[in-house]
Amino acid sequence: MTTTVLVTFALAALVTYLLRVWMTVAGGRLVESERFLELTSLVTPAVLAAMIASGVVLVHGEPTLPPVGAVVAVAVAFAVVRRTRNVGIGLVAGLAVNGLALFVGLA
Repeated sequence: MTTTVLVTFALAALVTYLLRVWMTVAGGRLVESERFLELTSLVTPAVLAAMIASGVVLVHGEPTLPPVGAVVAVAVAFAVVRRTRNVGIGLVAGLAVNGLALFVGLA
């Protein structure tokens, strides 16, 4: 292994460790903060949206038009999340619609 690779891994490990230590030390004060709780509640939907968007729009790293079934599945998942305010139910609904689209041949 080259020195650059070792230094990169060491820095990544150090940053990860420091973030974990900081959350352990400051966690008690942060959990009491209403703003922190509001912001952290948005992390899961943002990560899921980024994963879904890259999976729908990129094929082998190249931007393409998504299949109709995938667009409908994302729209249904979005509507379900807006109505129920539950990301898990929206994910299940989107996967069900996508599975149905694959079965019918729209994706």
